[in-house]
Parts: sequence; C-alpha cells; structure tokens
Amino acid sequence: MASSVSAPVIVLRPYRGPQDHPAMTDAANAIDRFNGAPSGRSLAGMDDYYANLRDVDLPRDCTLVEVDGVVRAYGRVARDHLISGEFQIFFVANIDPAVHGLVEERLLRRLLERAAEVIEERAGDRPFLVKVEAKERHPGLQAAAEALGFRRSRSGAQLVRPTVDDVPNLPIPDGFEIRPIAADDRAMHRRVYEAGKRAFAGTYGESVPSDTEFKQFIGSPTFDPTLWQVAFHGDEIAGQILNFMDEERSDEDWIGWTEGISVQPEYRRRGLARALLAASIRRVARAGATRTALGVDLQNPNQAATLYQSMGYRIVALDHEYTLGPFPAGSRPSLALEAGR
Repeated sequence: MASSVSAPVIVLRPYRGPQDHPAMTDAANAIDRFNGAPSGRSLAGMDDYYANLRDVDLPRDCTLVEVDGVVRAYGRVARDHLISGEFQIFFVANIDPAVHGLVEERLLRRLLERAAEVIEERAGDRPFLVKVEAKERHPGLQAAAEALGFRRSRSGAQLVRPTVDDVPNLPIPDGFEIRPIAADDRAMHRRVYEAGKRAFAGTYGESVPSDTEFKQFIGSPTFDPTLWQVAFHGDEIAGQILNFMDEERSDEDWIGWTEGISVQPEYRRRGLARALLAASIRRVARAGATRTALGVDLQNPNQAATLYQSMGYRIVALDHEYTLGPFPAGSRPSLALEAGR
C-alpha cells in the first residue's frame, strides 16, 4: 500500500526584527553558494545592513517564508527614483534551494501586493517599473517571474581573479594622480560618491543621488576609504575604484572586492580604468587579499566584462533581471492581477 506524503505547510509572515537575521542569512548564503557566488554573508553584516537601511518600512516591505515552521526564504521591496526619470520598485528574493519550486510564485505575488502600495504612496507623477533578480541556477524563480508577466531585461555576472599575483605593470596615464583618501574625510567621501553618480548618470538603472543613499554608503560595514584608488586630474576626480574587503575570511582565503569602478566620460579611452584596476588588485593584496572579485552588467556599453577578463578575472556566477512595465505616469494597475495576464 502506497504511503501518502503530506504537502509542506507554507506560511508567509512579516519581518519581525533582528531575530530573523540568522535565518535570512542562511537563506541568502544557500542560494548564493548554489549559484557559484565567490563569498558568503555574515550575520554581523546582515545586522549592519538592515540597521543602516533608510526610507523603509520593514514589517511591510520584508516578507519571510516559513516551510514546515522553518524560515527558508525572504523577499524585500526596495525603491529608487532613477536618473532616467522613472520610479523603480526592486524585489530582493533569496530562496533556499531546498524549497525551490514550492514558494516562488506565492512570494512574488506578496511582494507585488506591497509594490502596489508603495507606488500609490510614492510614485507621484513618474512612470514606474518593477524588477526582480533571479540567479542563473534558480529556474523556479525565473519561471515564476515569467508566469507573472515579467520579461528578462538584463543579465549580470560575478567574476573572480583567483590570485593577486601576476598583476600587469600599468602606470597611471600622464596627467593623472592617485591620491589617498582619509577614513574620516566626509567631504571627500561625498565628492567620491557624487563622482560615481556622475560617471554612471547615463547608464541603465542608476538611482538619483540622495542623502539617504549616501548615509547607507558610508554606513556599510565594509566601507573603507583607505583601500580606494581614486585618480585625480588636477583637482577633479577622474576615475575611481572603491575597494573593500569581504566580510568573511579564513586563514587561507580572503577576497578583496575591486568594485565601484567608474571613469568620468571626458577621461575615458585613455587606459585609466585598467591602470586603476591593476593598482586596486595590488592594494587589496597588501591588505591581505588572496584573490579579488567584482560584479558587472553584461550589457555595459563600455564592454567592461571584456576589460576585466583581460585582467585575469573569470565569470563564476550569473544572474538575470526581470522587469514588469514600465507603466505610464499616473497609472495604477493592480499589479498582482496585471502580472498574471
């Protein structure tokens, strides 16, 4: 006689506070590892990140998913005003591979319900769109997004340079100078933040600079201006890489992230980004890194992925962005219903 197997009990509930962070960290690390990400997240890092979030209503914005009484997934609704003029809703969705195929569509529908509320409260007279990121090795989330009407709009990658040795000797081009940035120089930190915004102003999905975002930037647990490589042309910031060390380390391995790579439009095509990247690999190596990593938009018009691969980086993980909309300014579609069409 065949035995029956009961269906798992799935409960969606609001975020309750830092006591949820251990389970959220486990879910995020589980899918990141499954997708091939180079590093994990620490509980301390999760605590710091959520403590420094601004302009959020976490009990309404963040939903946890319990499967048979154990938290296995969570989703959060984030929002930004984009330089392109649109209001963006972005879903963070981290789902333990152990429950793939069970919870994705239910979680996305809950996030869409919250997104509709945020749009009503915050979109104003801007056109708006809704996005979710799905890992390459999470076909269940990709399928759920597509079933709800999202379309794949972008892909990104994480890359790793497996060693900090054999770094090309690439001097900074004539007319430029790398200058150290002090850890306590808030005025310079603001200049660097705004320079990054200017450099990315014409790129896809860049948010409007704000005091709120700047506070999150300087509040990150990995914020360390002493590792940055910032090139000046006279008194102007010409290019920068905002390096930081990974939250997790072992006796044998520590990743230095060579991230926040930007060059001002008027200084491009002179070899500055490549020289800054070589300097950055050496800088994080001096701080103790055994390898380096970065993320890239694979549709970057400046062919950034090709540059990074020429410097010894290799793709280790992929993710895909799915978009619903854009919707016209002033429209208020019922997103959970609209998505099912």
